[in-house]
Amino acid sequence: MIKSRRNFLSNAGLLACGTALAACSITKSGNVTSVTLNVAKVDAYAKAAQNFANTILSVPLVTAALGTGTVTLINAAVTGIVAAIDQFDAAANGAATVSYDSTSVKTAVNSIIADLQTVLTYAKRGISGIESTAATADTISKVNTAISAAETVLSLLTALIVSVGVARAAPTPMSEASALAVLGV
Repeated sequence: MIKSRRNFLSNAGLLACGTALAACSITKSGNVTSVTLNVAKVDAYAKAAQNFANTILSVPLVTAALGTGTVTLINAAVTGIVAAIDQFDAAANGAATVSYDSTSVKTAVNSIIADLQTVLTYAKRGISGIESTAATADTISKVNTAISAAETVLSLLTALIVSVGVARAAPTPMSEASALAVLGV
C-alpha cells in the first residue's frame, strides 16, 4: 500500500495528539474535522504560561535588563493570556472537553501560544542580558529552568492545535509534569 505524504502527516499528527498528549482527539466526519481538547489541560498550560510571565517579571535583574518598554509588552502578553483563557473557558461552557471545527477555540489557544512565545523571546533576551552581571548563579538557574518549563508548555500547547491532523510538536526540554510543577500549576 502506497501512502501519501499528507496521509502520513495526518496519521503522525493523530498519533502525536492521541498518545503523547492524551489532551486532544481528532475525528473526521465527511469533510469536517473536529478536534476535541481537554479543557483542564488547556487551562493548566495557559495558567503555566501566565505564571511564567509573572515569574520573569518578578526577577528585578531581568526586568532591568529588558527595560520598561519590554516589561510593558510582557504585561500586555499576560493580559492577552488571561483574556484567551476566559475566551476558551466561555467556548467550553463548563464542559470537560470542547470540540471544534471552527476557529473560535483554535483562535483562543493560538492567542495563548503567541503570548507565551512573546514572553519566551523576551525572557531569553533578559537572561542573556544578566548572565554577565553580578546576578547570582541561583537566579540565572531559576530563570533558565522557568524558560525550559515554558518551552515545554509551548510545545505541548502547539501540539494540541493541529491543522488537519498535522501536529507541530517539538521535543520538550522536560516532562509535562516537571514543567507544570516548575511553573506552579
